[in-house]
This record gives sequence, C-alpha cells and structure tokens, in this order.
Amino acid sequence: MPGVLGRTYFNTSLTLPSLVEEDPKFTVLPSTKLVCTIGPVSNDVDTLTQMLQTGMSIARFDFSYVDTQLHQTSIDNLRQASKATRTLCATMMDTLGPEIVVTNRPSEPIKLEAGQTVLLTCDSSKQASSSVLPIAYPSLAGTGILPGRSVFVGQYLFTGSESTSAYLTVQQVDSSDMSAVCVVQNSCVLEGVQLTVHIGNMKNTAPILSDSDKQALLQFGKLNRIDFVALSFTRSAQDVKDARAYLDKIGMSEVKIIAKIENMEGLVNYREIMEQCDTMLLSRGSMGNCVDPEKMFLAQKMLLRECNLAGKPVYVTRVVDTMTDAPRPTRAEATDVANLVLDGADGIVLGSETFRGKFAVACAHTVLAICRQAEKCFDSFAYYQSVMDFAGFHSINPDISKTEALATAAVRAATKLQAGLIVVFTVTGRTARLIAKYRPQQPILTVVLPSKDANALPMDKSSSSSAAGEAAAGAEGSEVSALCSQSAARQGQASWPNSWSYTRRQRQRHRVRQSRMGYRRMAGTTRHCINQLQLMAAPQPHAVNAASDLTCCGCCVCRWWCRACPPTG
Repeated sequence: MPGVLGRTYFNTSLTLPSLVEEDPKFTVLPSTKLVCTIGPVSNDVDTLTQMLQTGMSIARFDFSYVDTQLHQTSIDNLRQASKATRTLCATMMDTLGPEIVVTNRPSEPIKLEAGQTVLLTCDSSKQASSSVLPIAYPSLAGTGILPGRSVFVGQYLFTGSESTSAYLTVQQVDSSDMSAVCVVQNSCVLEGVQLTVHIGNMKNTAPILSDSDKQALLQFGKLNRIDFVALSFTRSAQDVKDARAYLDKIGMSEVKIIAKIENMEGLVNYREIMEQCDTMLLSRGSMGNCVDPEKMFLAQKMLLRECNLAGKPVYVTRVVDTMTDAPRPTRAEATDVANLVLDGADGIVLGSETFRGKFAVACAHTVLAICRQAEKCFDSFAYYQSVMDFAGFHSINPDISKTEALATAAVRAATKLQAGLIVVFTVTGRTARLIAKYRPQQPILTVVLPSKDANALPMDKSSSSSAAGEAAAGAEGSEVSALCSQSAARQGQASWPNSWSYTRRQRQRHRVRQSRMGYRRMAGTTRHCINQLQLMAAPQPHAVNAASDLTCCGCCVCRWWCRACPPTG
C-alpha cells in the first residue's frame, strides 16, 4: 500500500515558550465536525442550545438504546434549540444492527469475580445471573467461537475504565453450539441501561437491519427526516446495498449511509464498503475488542489514509472517555484528538461523554478547542502534494476528470493567492466534496443552487457510473460557466420569455437585466452567509439540498436559497 504511512503533516511556526501565552477568543468554528450522542443528560433545550453554540455539527440518536420516546423528545428539543440559536444541525440515527446484548436481566446488578466460570448461552428462557448470561443470538454455530477466544461484556457506551465491564475467555463450547463456558478475567459489576457482548473474530450472520431497526426507521427516521443512518457492524458492501434498498423502499432515498467499521469482517472488506457508503466511521470501542492493542494504531492510520485518498469522509469514536466523569481529559486523550486531526479525520464522535456524562458541554468545547489547535498546525500544502502524487496528477498525461481538475486548480490558486475563503456554487455538492478532498487551508463556503433536476442526479461520484452519473458530472462541470445565467433566472423568479415576438435586442436587454440582478443577489448571499450565518464548511461539507428545517429570517437573500421559503421576485 504505497504512500499510506510514513508521512506527517505537522508544521507550525510556534515556539515552546509561546505556548504559555493565552490564546485569543476564536469566533470561527474549526473545520473538524463534532458529533454528539444525545442522551438523558443532554436532551433538554438549554443543554442542546449550549452544545449548538459550542459547535456541535451532528446530533446522534443511538437506537442501541431502544427508547423511542426519549429520542423523540430529544429531537423535538433539538429543533427548538436550533431555531433559537439559528444554527443548522444535521441528525444521525444509529441502528442496533447485528449487535448482541444480554437478555432477561434482573433488576439488581450482576457481580462477577475473577477466576469464576460463567455460562454464555443462546437459550432465551434462562434468567441472567452471576453464573448464566443469556444473549440475543439464535446459535453459536458458524460464529467461529473456539476455546481461547476472548469475549467482552460491558455496559452500553462503555469507556473501558469503569468497573462495569467483564473480559471473558472461552474455555469450552457445547456440542449443540448453544452455549459456551467462559472464565472471568477480572472482578466487576455488570450494570447500566444495556449490556453488550463482543466475541473476538466472530462471524455474525444476522441481517444488517434488525426488525427493531426497520420499525424505528419507519416510526422515527422517516417521520423526523433524518439526514444520516449509521449502520452498526457493517461487514460487507452487501450490507450497505441491503440498507439502501430498504431506505429507498420506505421513501428515504435522500438519506446518507454511514458505514461503521467495528469488527474484523468490516476491516477486511473496507474497500468494497467504502465504494458503496457515503461516509465511513471507525468505531474504536468495538474494534478494540477485535484487534490486538499493538496493531490498533495501524488499522486506524491505514483506514484514515485510504478514506482521505478516496475523498470519503471518515469519522472516529472514543476520544475523551474520561470526560464522562471528569472535567478534563487525560494527556494521552488530548494528544489522541490532535493526532486524529493530523491523520485526516473529518469528524469526532462523542458517545458516553455526552450521553450520560457529567460535563457534556465542557467536553464538546474541549474537543473542538483541541481540533482548532491541531488544524493550525496542519500542513495543507504538503497534504495536497501527497494526494496529487498518489493519484498521479503531476504526470504529463494524468487520468483526471474535468471536475477534479477544476477542484485541484481552485485549491492550488487559493494557496498561492493566500485567499481567506473558497466559495463553491454547486447543485449536487460534488464539486464542493472534491475541493474538500484536498483539505485546503481556507474554509469552504458551499452555496447550494436549487434545481428541479438536482434530486434526480447522484449526490456523489460513487453513486453510479451509468448515464445518470455522467449527467451529474456534466452538471457539476458546467456550474462555473453557467453560474451567472442560472442564478439570474432563479434569482428573478422569471425565465427567458419564450415568445418569438421579442426581438433580439429585447431578449438581450432582458438577459442583461436578469444577470445584473443575479450578480447583486449572489454577492448579497455570500456576504449574508459569511457575516451572519458563518457557514464555514468542513473538510467534508454537509450541504443541505432542501433546507426544510431552516426557518426563514425574512430577508430576500434567504428567500432565494432556502427552498422552504416562498419565492419572491
């Protein structure tokens, strides 16, 4: 795998004595996106308002914790907080998937002692106790469970530092493949809203969408117009295809799919998964139970680099677990967040820190502050050169599309001119994503031009390679040249007069008049976005094509680009 590891993008002009100086207060958010899991401690309007003001980009609703009423209350409060702060926030629905959980739990915690044996069984009639742990899985046959394999049992959104997680070692597997005798490696108390089970190197044959997932997508996802669906334990490209087929079937074709890589099957098949999904997510908590500790950093760096080279957004979980109970992260955690940004992570996902943590807002603020400092040290030009070299775009006859050539030229020009901002006018968002692939130092402001044909075109380059994909590429490639005439027609809400009674001079005057109106409103739109909304896009910008949740502020500019507002002349 040439060009994957061995290169660093750390470059700073700071000196060690300057680190003691107090930093100025920044008003522009970092480019790294922040995903916060909404739970009982963070779903009230006041907390959500503070998290939005801090810089939360995506609100995550994890249906591994199956409490639909809690999630509905959370998203309703999020809408109120978003309107109060006039801040856009995307929504992510995380599925349960083929996750294995402990069933028939008693009301009191389950105590386990180191050295004792416990029976892991698929018999759903058994009651969970200190000697028996029934799991929600039909049979152990075909899972690959063998004596000596490790099994992890811990509370939902475990951090690894609490005493509520058990590490087991398989001692004997029953001949009926319905149970396995395990030895407990550490003393603990199993408690929490839910207990999850991870079997090392297991081959899970359960469907990617469980029955509860399908019901939740219909009753919650479709009703609340969720932006992203995260597929837990994605194992192959077929899982993504099956999920996409179901989403299309229930009328959620516009929803983007995030493939969560959290087991060995997903890690082995990451290339085919990356081609089918819209975003990748490295779930380090579950992955850490499958990969040896000394190899975890290799899996992380390789996956991040592969996603960067392909222009695929990639997010990472489990960064500041200690802030679930402490107001500050450890030194190792703070360094880990910075290294993730330098390694190419597009976003950070907070789990237990904001779901049940005591310092949800402080945690979000701390993580974004670390990301901002790391971005100041990121050598964007060296990264740009490495991607160009890897793709062979510096050769005499490079194999490059017109749209990507435009994107690379824009990044190069912005770097040479030391521009302060890159403004991208787009219909499908493909041009903006290609520019973001090269991670320029400048923020990317994406202005979405509404089009009646936009919904019929693929949203990214991996959607289709057929005639529809070529049509999308052609539409994006012609955006710059056709910008003035397209915006003029849309701005003025009046298209060309089709009557042939118009003379050539009259038609020309009409076109000039509409173009001038388009120029003025485009300039107003850009100023409005920069000065009022501060819509600074990230390494992978999230462009809302149909801003149905955005409340119009009443200005003529918003009425132009917000399709939820009534058209005006």
